[in-house]
Amino acid sequence: MRYVIDTNVLLTGISCPEELQDVTFVITAMVLRELEKHKLSHNPRLAYDARVATRYIEQNQEQMVFDTNDYQVQLGDQFDPNYADNKILQCCVDNQYGILTNDLLLKQKARGLGIQVLEQDQDECTYTGYIEAEVDDERYASLLHNLDENIFELLPNQYLVINNDNKHVDLLRWTGETHMHVRPRGFETIFFGKFSPRDAYQRCALDSLRNNPMTVVKGKAGTGKSLIALNYAMHQIEKGKYDRLICFVNPMAARNSAKLGFYPGTRDEKIMDSAIGSMLCSKFGDKMVLEELMKGNEKEKQPPKLLLLPFSDIRGFDTTGMKAIVYIIEAQNLDIDLMKLAVQRVGEDSKLIIDGDFEAQVDHTSYEGINNGMRRLSEVFRGQPYYGEVELPFIYRSEIARKADEM
Repeated sequence: MRYVIDTNVLLTGISCPEELQDVTFVITAMVLRELEKHKLSHNPRLAYDARVATRYIEQNQEQMVFDTNDYQVQLGDQFDPNYADNKILQCCVDNQYGILTNDLLLKQKARGLGIQVLEQDQDECTYTGYIEAEVDDERYASLLHNLDENIFELLPNQYLVINNDNKHVDLLRWTGETHMHVRPRGFETIFFGKFSPRDAYQRCALDSLRNNPMTVVKGKAGTGKSLIALNYAMHQIEKGKYDRLICFVNPMAARNSAKLGFYPGTRDEKIMDSAIGSMLCSKFGDKMVLEELMKGNEKEKQPPKLLLLPFSDIRGFDTTGMKAIVYIIEAQNLDIDLMKLAVQRVGEDSKLIIDGDFEAQVDHTSYEGINNGMRRLSEVFRGQPYYGEVELPFIYRSEIARKADEM
């Protein structure tokens, strides 16, 4: 049987493609027009996804059938004849096609018309922490008037990124009971100066940090994971909401890099000489700043504001009573046992931040695939009322860094 594939499936990626190898997809003229429009969108994420979808079609032409007919909707007076989704439904009815879509309303209409709906198993590893929806003015108004209805089937603390006419218009977070508007403001810290999120996805990440005891921020190198985490952590410490930042680190040499052997010095000095130490120095601007944060003030009996703990030393550690922000850096370099050990250290009065990229930055084979602790943590915790997760899609470090991602 042939299935019309909806634009939203192409934009978000087809889950479990190996299970759909024997399926023939129909690409309609309506879908091609929408992809062409999205490629020129002012929304950079939408434009990027449209380009990826176009390449996917080109690379899998043997599985595609192209239907360039412009269908006239004859499904009934309740179906708008100019609406692209209704033309897709008409195409299915006329040709006895099934349909593959992520749009819940379109699924319901299809079933009502007797059209077979192909359900794809959602790949657990594609969870981004948000769903993007392109809505027209009428549907947007309806959504705002029915904030207690979870029509997109969001998990608790999952975000809805709303676009209208290819432009971002709103952000909502599903609490489990209702949608909340997401409008986080920037702030200023002594260590980093002024900070403001640069796009909708960074706003989601900042909102999750503010509202959830536990947040995972993931993304490629240069997307701002550590920048957001450190800015937020130091802001909270400066405001007195938390007393210290505790970093759990698993210093790993970059994959395929030459090993220089053991570094001399104390535990902190060895960590500072690692890749994680270099990252912290670059964010705070000076190694001396980090050293001062790690010293504390003995005369005033103030504990250090920053504590760096390698995973070799965290067993038995307990943050209860410390009012700490626990930050697991480069968490892609942890297996399931190490991640479990780290999360179990976090007390009730602490907040947990985890960052990393288990898709592209794993530096040892023992942390790959199903044994990756960050991947498994996402599968276990997503949907919990205290957990948030956001993937940052855009590289802001430099134009060179963005181009290097294509290597």
